[in-house]
Amino acid sequence: MKFECPHCHEKTFNPLQKALCGSYRTMGKPCPNCGKRACNGMTGIYFQTVTSVAMIAAILVIYFKSTERIYSSIIIGCIIAGYFVLNFLFNMFFGKLVEPIRKMK
Repeated sequence: MKFECPHCHEKTFNPLQKALCGSYRTMGKPCPNCGKRACNGMTGIYFQTVTSVAMIAAILVIYFKSTERIYSSIIIGCIIAGYFVLNFLFNMFFGKLVEPIRKMK
């Protein structure tokens, strides 16, 4: 499974490279074929926003409703780890690569 470079339109990015490209906030990763940079599109940012809101809401509910602090801290840690893994997997398999907004100096 390969993903298409937005510049040369060849399938040169594997899923791990695509996940590590970053979002619009980064300069992206260079294409192995043409050398121009690519990053994940806006769908990754939208998904990260939705999961951030859900994670914060779940953490607040668990923090205020739980009576056992040790168990709630373990659950909160699992929620935070799941947040990062879920966003990484989403960027790995969904959305498309686009040209980055941020340019190199």
